[in-house]
Amino acid sequence: MPKPEITEDMILECFAAAQPCADSRGMAESFIDVEMYENQVMYPEFARWAEKAGYPELASLFRKVAGEEKLHAIWLRELYDDIGTPAHGEDTERAITALQTIQANCDALIKMNPDAVIEKALKVAITVEQREALNIYPEFRDRELKNGNQAAADVYQRVVDSENQHMNWFKSALSELTALQLQTELAQAVPA
Repeated sequence: MPKPEITEDMILECFAAAQPCADSRGMAESFIDVEMYENQVMYPEFARWAEKAGYPELASLFRKVAGEEKLHAIWLRELYDDIGTPAHGEDTERAITALQTIQANCDALIKMNPDAVIEKALKVAITVEQREALNIYPEFRDRELKNGNQAAADVYQRVVDSENQHMNWFKSALSELTALQLQTELAQAVPA
């Protein structure tokens, strides 16, 4: 029987990207959909993994970022008070399905190699936040500036700054995890 495996690419499939649209409202709906997905689904699942793997501090970090993703949606909703809860976009539906697919093997993998699963989740979180901070949301901001919508551009800039902070938090967490892993390996290599 083959061992279950989860790769970074599989976890990255759990990321949903907000889609640029010709109109501000459509772009806002896509943005809100993705940020709420990260708040309600993706980062809470990463937090669950971290808890099961014995990393409560990392679980707290994932939950903290999840909460801030919700704030991003709230900030933009303030500009579109009638937007409500947008329907899931195609990319969000695909991400939800990808996450559900790997959930079945995840608990077994965490028991076998918890550090590897958490390391991969952190690497994916860095990639997600980096794409949002450096590519996706700056593009949204620039589109709104071009359309003369300064209020929306300002919100997207706040989000860019926040996503950049998330990326740096996850990078620090990965560095700490890597250092801890190295320390553990060295301690195990020294004869008693």
